[in-house]
Parts: sequence; structure tokens; C-alpha cells
Amino acid sequence: MQTTKIFKFSRNVLAAGGVAFISCIILLCGAAALMLFSGASIRAQDTSTPASPSSATTASAPKADTEWDGVTVQLTSVKRDEGGSITVQFKYTNTGANKVDSQWPHNVIAEWVYYIDPKNKKKYTVIKDSDNNFIVSPGGNFSLAPGASKLFWAKLPAPPADVTSITVFIPGAPPLERVTLAAP
Repeated sequence: MQTTKIFKFSRNVLAAGGVAFISCIILLCGAAALMLFSGASIRAQDTSTPASPSSATTASAPKADTEWDGVTVQLTSVKRDEGGSITVQFKYTNTGANKVDSQWPHNVIAEWVYYIDPKNKKKYTVIKDSDNNFIVSPGGNFSLAPGASKLFWAKLPAPPADVTSITVFIPGAPPLERVTLAAP
């Protein structure tokens, strides 16, 4: 059963990656056409300044569109804990005009959160308790009315102390890169 879940999740991630790749190509072609025909120039946004490691505020927290039309996901907190773990908090928000049903194929959405430590090239998945249950907020599929949000969290093992940023993977969204780990 677990192999089937992993296969379906991998298939969905690959499909989402293909859609994201095609979307980027279309966006780049559109930007090139805009520059060519209007004589306008496009400047890249400076992303060299990292977020403050002491706190992650929702105003500056990483945010991305999801596979659900009109729904965004935002990291509200990624913080080291005293006990050698990190807590990742995130919320889905319906920014569209219609109600959205997530239709996630798994029982608990937060158990599919993971992160990669790019410095050591290691993947970290959600921690399980002594009864083999994931240490995450409950909830799988969700419905969001326009303007509504749903908050989730997950506990994961902490990377080595010298790792200050990670890449976070949240179900239904592209990778959130260069996420600063807040101190305990």
C-alpha cells in the first residue's frame, strides 16, 4: 500500500513539474515577445538578501501557487526546536472567487511534507512517534471558501547546526528554495 502511495505521489510530482516547465516556457516566450514589440526592458528582482533568521513573518515568508486554481501556499514558520527537530508551518489560502476542494489523494496532507538540505544533499521526511504515526497536524482533503485559509504543520528532524537554509516541499506546490531556518 505504501509503495502505491509513493508511486502516485511521484507521478503527481512529475506531472506538476512538467506543467511548471511548460508554464515557464510560455511565460519566457511571452516576456521575450513583450520586450521585442514594446521596446521595454525587464529587470530581475534581487533575491540575494536572505530573510531574517530570527523570525519568519507572513509578509516575507515564501509563497507559491498550487495545483489547485486560485490557491496559494505560504510558509508561515520554519523553526528549529530545542529537541533536535524543526517545525514547518504552512497555510493554503484561496485567493480566487470560487470555493476550492483540494482533492488530495492521501489521508493526511502534512505527512507528505519534506525538505532537502542542499549543503549535505540529504532529504528529511516527517518524524513518526512510537506508535508509527506521523507527527503532523490532522487533515487531508480540505475545502476553502474565497478568502479562507487552512493552516498545517509538520515535525521533521533538524539538519546539522551549520545548515541555515533548506528547500521545502509542500504538497501541491513547487519547491520553496533557500528557506531560512529560524533559531529556537
